[in-house]
Amino acid sequence: MKIKEALPGVFQKAYPVLDPRTEMLAAMSLLRFHEIDALPLSFGTSKRIRERQRAVYGFSSLARVLYLKPNLFAAFLKEPCEAASKPLASVGAGRSLSALLDTFAKTRFGFAKVEEGPDVGALASLSDVLGLYETGAIASKLVVRDVGSQVLSMPGDAILRKVLLVMFERRHRRIFIAGRNEFVSDREIIGHIFSPAILKTIVEDSEDVLGAPISAVEKISARQVDPDTPLEEAAKILKQERAGQCLTFDETVVTPWDLVMKPHNAKALLVKK
Repeated sequence: MKIKEALPGVFQKAYPVLDPRTEMLAAMSLLRFHEIDALPLSFGTSKRIRERQRAVYGFSSLARVLYLKPNLFAAFLKEPCEAASKPLASVGAGRSLSALLDTFAKTRFGFAKVEEGPDVGALASLSDVLGLYETGAIASKLVVRDVGSQVLSMPGDAILRKVLLVMFERRHRRIFIAGRNEFVSDREIIGHIFSPAILKTIVEDSEDVLGAPISAVEKISARQVDPDTPLEEAAKILKQERAGQCLTFDETVVTPWDLVMKPHNAKALLVKK
């Protein structure tokens, strides 16, 4: 099945495109407002320029913040977003759906540009692919116990700087509060750091933006499921839940990556021909 046949809706979705000179404050605020994981940059439309495709990713931008000295955060907010951008993978709309998943696996980002000719492009994400379980475009005989990962948790008084270090070391986008079925993701941390109240404090006092405890960040309650839940049903639940996009059972967490990429990488995802 071709990408454009499997995901026709992505070509109807509008998304912001950033000028490379856009300040980081505006870029991160847009990520926060639209509740998405990445925003592409626009360098023009010529073939040579299109080869420079890049995007600002929320997760990797947090890495930049993590290694900044606290007194340099205000200056970081004014930097052009191109400085914090990463390459944006692209794949032709006429290629197979498996090629899109291979791209996700190669980049380890569940996000890519889908191109249909020089002037038509769309953004496809793991969230889009999740919906294909319901349409029958993808299927698997696995259940959630086959694809879950151990919950990564930290005490509620853990400082955000330490939390982010652990997230990057383990490549987890969600940290649970120890002893509770609540978590924060990189998206909630971005929402906290770049909220107007926090920014006002930072600009005025040069306070460490990562000095607050994880308990200060808005938390999300995880939806619990039976470990024998089929992946198709789990995908449907995640699409309905949206917030946080994860399920739990027995100290195990299941994310969109688990539902799509683990079966794909294990050759256990059936893709409609």
